[in-house]
Amino acid sequence: MRSPTGERIFANAEPIPEQADYRSVDYFAIYGISYMLARVGCCVSKRSSALGEPTREGTVLHSRSMRGSAHVVIETSEWSAVEHLHDRVVRADWLTLSLAVVYQIGARMRTIAVLVLCIGTMAAAGAAQTTISTVASVDGTPIAIECAGAGPSLLIVHGGTGDRTRWTPLFPLFASKFRVCAMDRRAHGGSGDTAPYSLQKEVEDVVAVVAAQPGPVFVLGHSFGAVCAFEAAFHTAKIAGLALYEPPVRVADHSVILARMEAMMRSGDREGALVTFMREIVLISPDEVAVMKGRPSWAGLLATVETSVRQDRALSQYQFNPARARTMTVPTLLMEGSKTASPEVKGSIDSLRETLPHATLHIFEGQEHNAMDAIPQEFAATVSSFLLDQRR
Repeated sequence: MRSPTGERIFANAEPIPEQADYRSVDYFAIYGISYMLARVGCCVSKRSSALGEPTREGTVLHSRSMRGSAHVVIETSEWSAVEHLHDRVVRADWLTLSLAVVYQIGARMRTIAVLVLCIGTMAAAGAAQTTISTVASVDGTPIAIECAGAGPSLLIVHGGTGDRTRWTPLFPLFASKFRVCAMDRRAHGGSGDTAPYSLQKEVEDVVAVVAAQPGPVFVLGHSFGAVCAFEAAFHTAKIAGLALYEPPVRVADHSVILARMEAMMRSGDREGALVTFMREIVLISPDEVAVMKGRPSWAGLLATVETSVRQDRALSQYQFNPARARTMTVPTLLMEGSKTASPEVKGSIDSLRETLPHATLHIFEGQEHNAMDAIPQEFAATVSSFLLDQRR
């Protein structure tokens, strides 16, 4: 068998007979412990397991959650018994199943099962269970949000492409300290869209979602989403703190590049358009783009590449006002990657740092525009520490 991260954790158990009784000591211990290990590995909720296809080693039992996916490999010799019991297992409350395992297995496996059960119980108790809802913006556009955890409210506003699912893998890192929510910006994910488009509507969306959250709200924004978050803080007194990761408040006119991107999309080369945007406008390095392509979020970025054109045009018309920025009373964490190459991003950070009265700068060493993907624990700890300090 293999653990949720793929490494082998047990040598092969004795083969289970074709007509194995699911109450047999070795079978129930092996299956029950494997099932619990999958639970512990990614803290999934009930009814989220699925049978995979047979492989050379066996059949994979998948478990999916906001943290990703986990699996255990059931050896081929054991699979007939597993298949016989699967429906009964995945429909059961996992704690009830685990207690059944402890009750029915033999003494030589009971200690192991109890230990795994204890770990699994703690992990399941701390897992971030999510809820999805919508909020109507000023123009009536429905804005989807997904929330988890308990505590002070933290709203995440994603960047120019993709949607909230790029951020939900970080929920477990925030949910023990915050009631964390990630919104889909208009025309992304589960949110709607209403013509004509404007940056002001994007700001109104953030304000509407903030207004729907309990108590004062912290807002974390990335890239284009950070500009929306920054502007929203001028329109509501509910924002208690900002964390802005590379907000492009000062950008040039990219019309020539955008026209080339549009031509690529018309010819069906969506990935070419997205790579052009990342390489020539955001100025992400080729190595970082290659890493991004290997991440699960790449598909979401591709799905919304068209929106990057209208958003960039809106940013080129946006006027950063230093005098207005000096009136900002909200404590603000400015974040930047040490390897970020864009002079526009660097200039934007400098302008904000020089004008915001309550700004703190944090630089992620060795990172570019995607520290939340590359170093999620460090990223979440940095944001959490700053925001929670504002409550003291």
